[in-house]
Amino acid sequence: MTTLRERKPPTIHDVARVANLSKSTVSNVIRNATGVSEATRERVQAAIDELGYRTNVVARQLAQQRTRVLGIVIGDLANPFYAEMAKFIENFAAARGFQVMFCNTQVDHEVELAGIRSLLEHQVAGLLFLAYAGSPAAARAIVGSRLPVVFVTCAADWGDVVAVDDVGGADAATQHLIALGHKRIAYLADSVLEESADNDRKAGYIRAMTRAGLQPQLLRWDAKPDTVVIDGKTVSIRAVLTGRNRMTGVFAANDLNAIDILDCADRLGVAVPAQLSVVGFDNIAIAGLARIGLTTVAQPKEMMAQIAVETLEQRISGKLKGGRLRQIADFAFVERTSTAHAEP
Repeated sequence: MTTLRERKPPTIHDVARVANLSKSTVSNVIRNATGVSEATRERVQAAIDELGYRTNVVARQLAQQRTRVLGIVIGDLANPFYAEMAKFIENFAAARGFQVMFCNTQVDHEVELAGIRSLLEHQVAGLLFLAYAGSPAAARAIVGSRLPVVFVTCAADWGDVVAVDDVGGADAATQHLIALGHKRIAYLADSVLEESADNDRKAGYIRAMTRAGLQPQLLRWDAKPDTVVIDGKTVSIRAVLTGRNRMTGVFAANDLNAIDILDCADRLGVAVPAQLSVVGFDNIAIAGLARIGLTTVAQPKEMMAQIAVETLEQRISGKLKGGRLRQIADFAFVERTSTAHAEP
């Protein structure tokens, strides 16, 4: 007696036998090839239903030496921006018949390289970078020209790029604070943010400050949330927000850092926005919560995800050829309750 444990799943040969057709004909039906009569399709479908046959997608893709899987490299899933982008990318990929494999680099160069190697071993059809932890040259040395690559919300010169206008967005954020009468405005960088995006947002901030005749002040977290680095020196965040020459405005490189600053201000008794105005970048979902009310530069996340997946699909299929594309999306400035006029 054959038990369920011993029973083997039906094969395409079994379907051909029950349908009394050749294996190649059954294969043509399964692949939805042209030139097969409707009567033949019905015979094959009846045999499939009778046997409970399921196509071995993995085996078929390996035989074709490609999969319908996209490899997604993410900097840090703890940042809600990357989690939101990953959701949109997965949705658009699924709508086009792709599955996704995620590599969360945890902002570690070695973890990133190991993750990329693993994605390649799984024969992904293409790679989509939401960020990269180390030098893009090191990742390029592993990937080479083996498969299409798209960078979204970050940039490198060896793949297509889909990004927001980081310089323009940072300029607008800084100009908003200047227009409110703030003069001591800091830029708070983030080590998790991909380097090219950080540099562009910093450049936009400096451009706006210089245009207004104000002195740029660049901060970076040292031991979050207590200390930052200014000009190579470690300074307490208390001194930055409450000292004699305290900052009255902060433009943070992303919303997560902006929310950290709001939390620091709350712990130190600094009133927002009466004593401190804060602007972020990304417009993550929690930025709009009433208790946070973060003024921010909104990235069109859903649209960027769609463009990135479509670009990668077209590269994979060969419909898109030629030089690398650089597609820049417009930002939107969202004013909420974390900014106000500077104290006289």
